[in-house]
Amino acid sequence: MDRKIKRRAWVLAGFLIMMIICTILSRAAASVLVAQVQVEKPGRGKLSYSYGGNGTVVPEQEKTIFLWAGQQVEWAAETGSAVKAGECLIQFRMEYLQQAIRSKQAELAQLEIQVRQQEIAARGTVRVPSAERALQNLEDAQKKLEDAQKKLEDAQEKLEDAQEKEMKAQEEYDQFDGSGLAGVSSGRFGESAGQSGGVIGGRNPETSEEMPGIQDPDNSEEDPGNVLPDNSSDISSRQQELKAALEQAQADVEAARQAADQARTEYQFALKEDSAQNTNEANSIQSAQLGVQSLHVQADKARRELEELTAYQNAGGRICAEEDCTVLMSGVQTGTFTTGAEVMVTGIGGWKLKGFADAKDKEKLKAGTEAEIRLGAGKKRTVRMESVSAERSEGSEGGAGGSGSDSGSLQFCWYARLPENTAAENGNTFTWNVNAASDQEYEQIIPLSALREDTAGAFCLILLEEKNMLGTVQTAKRIPVTVLEKDAQKAAVTSTLKESDQIIASSEKYVEEGERVRIKE
Repeated sequence: MDRKIKRRAWVLAGFLIMMIICTILSRAAASVLVAQVQVEKPGRGKLSYSYGGNGTVVPEQEKTIFLWAGQQVEWAAETGSAVKAGECLIQFRMEYLQQAIRSKQAELAQLEIQVRQQEIAARGTVRVPSAERALQNLEDAQKKLEDAQKKLEDAQEKLEDAQEKEMKAQEEYDQFDGSGLAGVSSGRFGESAGQSGGVIGGRNPETSEEMPGIQDPDNSEEDPGNVLPDNSSDISSRQQELKAALEQAQADVEAARQAADQARTEYQFALKEDSAQNTNEANSIQSAQLGVQSLHVQADKARRELEELTAYQNAGGRICAEEDCTVLMSGVQTGTFTTGAEVMVTGIGGWKLKGFADAKDKEKLKAGTEAEIRLGAGKKRTVRMESVSAERSEGSEGGAGGSGSDSGSLQFCWYARLPENTAAENGNTFTWNVNAASDQEYEQIIPLSALREDTAGAFCLILLEEKNMLGTVQTAKRIPVTVLEKDAQKAAVTSTLKESDQIIASSEKYVEEGERVRIKE
């Protein structure tokens, strides 16, 4: 019995020893396999900025003097020379200056002539619109058509009257047959012929010749029955005349209608022609008005140039400094002739600082920002930026890193007054630096090293503690964030982070979500 108890005790002791050994080995393996991390908690605060670059000393103001073409330079101030107010900058030969004045006078006179010509053209021309003439022709044609239609109606009416008379005569004639007509001729009509002046027929008593029936003009209208069929030829002839007149009237109406249609077409065409002419004339007037304006500008420019040349002539051919200045660039040399492209640039009003910034820092540049500068080997000075701007560079000035820029590229600059009692000349260089905090205070600021990003967006990892059979286990958990702003060391974010969360700021090896980690001791 005692032996069995001792055996069980040895077995239990062996088991405990094995468990201890496994635990030690497990902890040793974890220390090797599990990543060690450093953690920080999110905090509230501002971001810090530090940026800087190079700069140069420039004049307060620059003045560019443009030189006339065709002038011989007798003398010119050299680049870098200081010139007092009233002193000569450039001396021209009077001979060529007088030639330039005469040429400018001729140019101005020619421009004034062109101005007057264009002003006349701008007033336009007085003309009778084609539509007015065409409308008058249309009205005349309409009047002729109305007259022709009236004549046609008259001819139609006369023809109808003649046809009606013929029908009545025929009806009266048809009432009598041949015998009745003979009785009338020898009887009652013959007897009454001498009395009433009716129709007389038969033989001539003196010559015994047959006499045609004669209608008494006094009684023909009162007694239609006295019209004899022998007169039907006259009626037919009259009808033919009236028909001919009717046909002529119809032809006249048709001709008048065609003429009216032609006049109407011409009127419509004239309206379009007038519209096109009015448009062309308006365009011509507008063009002339623009020409007048352009010529006025040219004439004014020529007038100012003539005044300047005359002033140079009155000054003995000299261009003098209006105030104390420094010649920054002299584009002419003594004895040379100008081409019109030469300029002289002077600096006036003292000196100021011009700093150059990298494009990445342009948003931080603000008027009122304090910068620390060092001019040459001098001591550091603090200046306040008075203005910032974006300028087109000339490729000769270096940027913030001193690497320079391509010709014509955009440069970001700031300007400030030169500190008092600071010796400087044009072109002197300096370095500058700005240390500043953000204007806004953010609710959540995390280490920039903790910020990660993948296809799903920006995020960070926090330490998550869980308990299991082996004790407390620490793993990495993903927290999405939205980045608001960053500086060189920190990032301002919005997220679901809590103040107690431990953010993994760094690790001895790359850690992914769900992996075991442990805090570095």
